[in-house]
Amino acid sequence: MKISARSIVIAVAGVLLVAAVVVGSIVGDRFWSEREAEQNRSSAATFASDTVESLFSYNFDSAEKDLPAVADRLTSDYKDSYLKVIHEQAIPAAKEKKLSVQTTVQATGVIATTRDRATVLVIADQRFSSADTPQDTLMSDRLQVELTKQSGHWLVSDVKPI
Repeated sequence: MKISARSIVIAVAGVLLVAAVVVGSIVGDRFWSEREAEQNRSSAATFASDTVESLFSYNFDSAEKDLPAVADRLTSDYKDSYLKVIHEQAIPAAKEKKLSVQTTVQATGVIATTRDRATVLVIADQRFSSADTPQDTLMSDRLQVELTKQSGHWLVSDVKPI
Protein backbone atom coordinates (compact mmCIF):
# COMPACT_ATOMS: atom_id res chain seq x y z
CA MET A 1 0.00 0.00 0.00
CA LYS A 2 1.37 3.29 -1.10
CA ILE A 3 0.71 6.44 0.91
CA SER A 4 0.52 9.54 -1.19
CA ALA A 5 1.90 12.93 -0.23
CA ARG A 6 -1.61 14.33 -0.42
CA SER A 7 -2.86 11.83 2.22
CA ILE A 8 -0.02 12.80 4.54
CA VAL A 9 -0.78 16.52 4.12
CA ILE A 10 -4.49 15.94 4.81
CA ALA A 11 -3.72 13.83 7.91
CA VAL A 12 -1.27 16.43 9.28
CA ALA A 13 -3.77 19.22 8.59
CA GLY A 14 -6.47 17.27 10.43
CA VAL A 15 -4.23 16.69 13.46
CA LEU A 16 -3.26 20.38 13.51
CA LEU A 17 -6.91 21.43 13.25
CA VAL A 18 -7.90 19.20 16.18
CA ALA A 19 -4.94 20.51 18.22
CA ALA A 20 -5.90 24.12 17.43
CA VAL A 21 -9.51 23.51 18.51
CA VAL A 22 -8.38 21.89 21.78
CA VAL A 23 -5.91 24.68 22.57
CA GLY A 24 -8.46 27.33 21.60
CA SER A 25 -11.12 25.86 23.87
CA ILE A 26 -8.71 25.64 26.82
CA VAL A 27 -7.56 29.24 26.34
CA GLY A 28 -11.15 30.42 25.88
CA ASP A 29 -12.31 28.63 29.02
CA ARG A 30 -9.47 30.16 31.06
CA PHE A 31 -10.19 33.61 29.64
CA TRP A 32 -13.88 33.43 30.54
CA SER A 33 -13.12 31.96 33.97
CA GLU A 34 -10.71 34.78 34.76
CA ARG A 35 -13.09 37.39 33.41
CA GLU A 36 -16.01 36.05 35.46
CA ALA A 37 -13.83 35.82 38.58
CA GLU A 38 -12.85 39.47 38.13
CA GLN A 39 -16.48 40.54 37.69
CA ASN A 40 -17.34 38.55 40.81
CA ARG A 41 -14.91 40.64 42.89
CA SER A 42 -17.14 43.70 42.82
CA SER A 43 -20.45 41.93 43.27
CA ALA A 44 -19.07 39.71 46.06
CA ALA A 45 -17.74 42.68 48.05
CA THR A 46 -21.05 44.55 47.75
CA PHE A 47 -23.09 41.49 48.70
CA ALA A 48 -20.86 40.68 51.68
CA SER A 49 -21.09 44.26 52.95
CA ASP A 50 -24.87 44.46 52.67
CA THR A 51 -25.40 41.03 54.18
CA VAL A 52 -23.08 41.54 57.16
CA GLU A 53 -24.92 44.76 58.02
CA SER A 54 -28.27 42.94 57.84
CA LEU A 55 -27.12 39.82 59.70
CA PHE A 56 -25.74 41.71 62.68
CA SER A 57 -28.05 44.74 63.00
CA TYR A 58 -31.25 44.51 65.02
CA ASN A 59 -33.49 46.26 67.48
CA PHE A 60 -35.06 44.42 70.42
CA ASP A 61 -38.60 45.25 69.33
CA SER A 62 -38.17 43.99 65.74
CA ALA A 63 -35.45 41.32 66.05
CA GLU A 64 -37.95 38.48 65.92
CA LYS A 65 -39.08 39.63 62.47
CA ASP A 66 -35.90 41.19 61.03
CA LEU A 67 -33.22 38.61 61.84
CA PRO A 68 -34.92 35.53 60.31
CA ALA A 69 -35.68 37.53 57.15
CA VAL A 70 -31.96 37.76 56.40
CA ALA A 71 -31.64 33.95 56.33
CA ASP A 72 -32.61 33.92 52.64
CA ARG A 73 -29.12 35.26 51.90
CA LEU A 74 -27.46 32.18 53.44
CA THR A 75 -26.64 28.70 52.15
CA SER A 76 -28.76 25.96 53.71
CA ASP A 77 -26.01 24.71 56.05
CA TYR A 78 -25.14 28.18 57.35
CA LYS A 79 -28.82 29.14 57.51
CA ASP A 80 -29.56 26.28 59.93
CA SER A 81 -26.84 27.33 62.37
CA TYR A 82 -27.71 31.03 62.03
CA LEU A 83 -31.40 30.45 62.75
CA LYS A 84 -30.55 28.28 65.76
CA VAL A 85 -28.29 30.98 67.25
CA ILE A 86 -30.72 33.85 66.71
CA HIS A 87 -33.72 31.95 68.08
CA GLU A 88 -31.91 30.46 71.08
CA GLN A 89 -29.59 33.36 71.98
CA ALA A 90 -29.80 36.64 70.06
CA ILE A 91 -33.55 37.30 70.08
CA PRO A 92 -34.12 36.31 73.75
CA ALA A 93 -31.11 38.41 74.86
CA ALA A 94 -32.26 41.38 72.75
CA LYS A 95 -35.73 41.28 74.31
CA GLU A 96 -34.51 40.75 77.85
CA LYS A 97 -31.90 43.52 77.79
CA LYS A 98 -33.74 45.79 75.32
CA LEU A 99 -30.66 45.53 73.14
CA SER A 100 -30.16 47.37 69.88
CA VAL A 101 -27.21 46.73 67.59
CA GLN A 102 -26.32 48.79 64.54
CA THR A 103 -23.62 47.30 62.31
CA THR A 104 -21.86 49.47 59.74
CA VAL A 105 -19.31 48.07 57.31
CA GLN A 106 -16.27 50.33 57.10
CA ALA A 107 -14.30 48.45 54.43
CA THR A 108 -14.24 45.28 52.38
CA GLY A 109 -11.48 43.52 50.54
CA VAL A 110 -11.78 40.51 48.29
CA ILE A 111 -9.25 37.86 49.25
CA ALA A 112 -10.07 35.38 46.48
CA THR A 113 -12.69 34.72 43.81
CA THR A 114 -13.57 32.02 41.34
CA ARG A 115 -16.61 31.52 39.15
CA ASP A 116 -18.76 30.36 42.05
CA ARG A 117 -16.90 31.18 45.28
CA ALA A 118 -15.48 34.24 46.97
CA THR A 119 -13.75 35.07 50.22
CA VAL A 120 -14.20 38.64 51.44
CA LEU A 121 -12.61 40.43 54.39
CA VAL A 122 -15.12 42.75 56.05
CA ILE A 123 -14.24 45.37 58.65
CA ALA A 124 -17.34 46.44 60.55
CA ASP A 125 -18.24 48.64 63.50
CA GLN A 126 -21.06 47.67 65.84
CA ARG A 127 -22.84 50.11 68.13
CA PHE A 128 -24.60 48.47 71.06
CA SER A 129 -27.12 50.07 73.36
CA SER A 130 -29.36 48.46 75.95
CA ALA A 131 -31.60 49.34 78.87
CA ASP A 132 -28.63 48.69 81.20
CA THR A 133 -26.19 50.85 79.21
CA PRO A 134 -28.09 53.43 77.15
CA GLN A 135 -24.84 55.08 76.08
CA ASP A 136 -23.58 53.44 72.89
CA THR A 137 -20.73 50.96 73.12
CA LEU A 138 -18.62 50.68 69.97
CA MET A 139 -16.83 47.52 68.87
CA SER A 140 -14.91 46.84 65.67
CA ASP A 141 -14.73 43.43 64.05
CA ARG A 142 -12.83 41.85 61.21
CA LEU A 143 -14.78 39.09 59.53
CA GLN A 144 -13.91 36.58 56.85
CA VAL A 145 -17.05 36.04 54.80
CA GLU A 146 -17.26 32.98 52.56
CA LEU A 147 -19.66 33.28 49.63
CA THR A 148 -21.04 30.67 47.25
CA LYS A 149 -22.82 31.48 44.01
CA GLN A 150 -25.96 29.41 43.48
CA SER A 151 -28.30 29.93 40.53
CA GLY A 152 -26.46 33.14 39.65
CA HIS A 153 -26.84 34.69 43.14
CA TRP A 154 -24.38 35.04 45.99
CA LEU A 155 -25.17 33.36 49.31
CA VAL A 156 -23.14 33.51 52.53
CA SER A 157 -21.78 30.09 53.41
CA ASP A 158 -19.75 31.10 56.49
CA VAL A 159 -18.70 34.09 58.60
CA LYS A 160 -15.64 33.83 60.83
CA PRO A 161 -14.19 36.51 63.10
CA ILE A 162 -10.46 36.98 62.52
